[in-house]
Amino acid sequence: MAFEFGETSFTLNNFIAARYNITADTYELPGTLESGQMLEIDPQADTDMMKGYGVTTRLLTVETMANISVKSGGYDFSTYAIMTGSSTDTSGTTPNQVRFEDLISGGAGLPYWGVIGEAVTDDGGLIVIGLRCCKLDKRPKFTLDGTANKYNLSEAGGKAIPIVTSSALQLGRRRSYETLADWTANRPTDGAEFKAFFTDAAS
Repeated sequence: MAFEFGETSFTLNNFIAARYNITADTYELPGTLESGQMLEIDPQADTDMMKGYGVTTRLLTVETMANISVKSGGYDFSTYAIMTGSSTDTSGTTPNQVRFEDLISGGAGLPYWGVIGEAVTDDGGLIVIGLRCCKLDKRPKFTLDGTANKYNLSEAGGKAIPIVTSSALQLGRRRSYETLADWTANRPTDGAEFKAFFTDAAS
């Protein structure tokens, strides 16, 4: 049997993150993760089963959250700042710029953020999947390797939780586009458009 449109995806094509205010249900300006390598989403659930007369009579599976994994080449200061709450600044002018990032422990901890990931399909379309409310388990791992000549990678795990909506608990949303341009023309550029991916009807 033939696949329908936008069902055979490959390769992470884009990774967009936006800081999330869980109280106000609003997003800030999104950022694109440069050299994104992985966005892994692994749904989690509570399970149970009921027995009667020596056999299993009912099964229960209630999805509760998702484990996530993020990986990229290099270290994208601005987008990881969205996901970690780090303070970054740049001084000077090209070719003498200096960027710094303060790594602060304690306090309010790491922030909430949302993510939208894109994967192209082999029929010219796109699959787009977003999670409404994520938080990293820790800052991305940053490896400085002196044993081999390899690029440094940044990676971290985290979790995504559902958000209460008018009709359900929404963990995220997945959309398939038959034509790539239909999505790229409407890719979110501000917080309101980022939220609209989860709340507006498919268009």
